[in-house]
Amino acid sequence: MSVTCGFYNSKNGDRKYDAIQMSSIFDGIIRDGVLQHYGTAMVVKESEGMMVNVGIGRAWFNHTWTLNDALLPLTVPISEVLLNRIDAVVLEVDARESVRANSIKIIKGTPASSPKNPTMIKTNDRWQYPLAYIRVNAGVTSIRQANITNCVGTSACPNV
Repeated sequence: MSVTCGFYNSKNGDRKYDAIQMSSIFDGIIRDGVLQHYGTAMVVKESEGMMVNVGIGRAWFNHTWTLNDALLPLTVPISEVLLNRIDAVVLEVDARESVRANSIKIIKGTPASSPKNPTMIKTNDRWQYPLAYIRVNAGVTSIRQANITNCVGTSACPNV
């Protein structure tokens, strides 16, 4: 179809719009990313022990919005005994029929002597955007800000 339009009030149920049609009105007005001037733009900061806090913020990715309206505490998985790893705090957009939701969570990295950032999922119905990477050194019992690399505003997780 080359021409589409909307929105008109339904008359006897003749108008039905889906989420993609509703959110596509923003195409060309804003691009995917985190709103840099809302809250603290989802910046990740150390907390206590193996906890980090994701800051207040809004994001727009893959025709969906995410609002984090309070500090979101997340627990980093316990460190390894011998090897270091890099975990990721991600904003995940999951459009699979069984889920249809956005979330913020930690993806545990692979332990290694030279650890690498976890690979982000990018499929037709599921996408992950790194808010931050956390270096989890062997044997640590707490996360320090120096081990957190925030990614908001980068090509991996741009600003709107």
